[in-house]
Amino acid sequence: MNSQARERLYFPAADMALHDNGIRTESYRRDDTVVEVSFIPPGAVLAGGSPEGARVGMVVRGELTVTVGEVTKVMKAEGDAYVAPPNVESKSVNTSAEETIALVIKRNKPGEAYNAPAGYFLEPIESRKFVGMDVTFFLADWVELMIANIPAGGEMPYHKHSHEQIGVCLDGRYEMTVEETSYELVFGSTYFCAGQEGHGAANRNEGEARSLNIFIPPRYHRVPQLDAE
Repeated sequence: MNSQARERLYFPAADMALHDNGIRTESYRRDDTVVEVSFIPPGAVLAGGSPEGARVGMVVRGELTVTVGEVTKVMKAEGDAYVAPPNVESKSVNTSAEETIALVIKRNKPGEAYNAPAGYFLEPIESRKFVGMDVTFFLADWVELMIANIPAGGEMPYHKHSHEQIGVCLDGRYEMTVEETSYELVFGSTYFCAGQEGHGAANRNEGEARSLNIFIPPRYHRVPQLDAE
């Protein structure tokens, strides 16, 4: 595989779509996973439908009224997340006066189970320091989310693990390396890292950068029911 093909695999270009209701979407795909970043104007409805795959969603700027199944919640930026299992309907409405930016991870991989938490919505389970970064975790049965603040000069050392990892730049910019292929991420840019693919990150800029990292299955925490096994 040449360097250009590796870059497209680990750092795919966005597919852009502008919908009739004014919602603009950037979609990034690798294999069975799609990351969608949607820019939702006031009053617009983002219909999630009831697809075969699972969805994990978070508001990254603004606020959004989200319904999963029969549960509705006003989601604030980075304050919570939702996990919608296959064949459960979801819908989001921007009831605010400002544009909202929402992130949705769509996953439909054969052989995986996508259990949802009771009530579908997640709150943070922990915030702490980790390799010099402030990090916050959200945890579900099959997926773990980690928001990381990467300070100027901060670095996640190059490493490998068996868990799949997907990341999205939420603010600023930083350099991500996957399998010795490096790419500078800016807001919305997404990387995909399969299990045992080496990866690391470095913020070589003067300002702080922020990222959302998704681990499948969870890497840093175990859900309670698995601890009982």
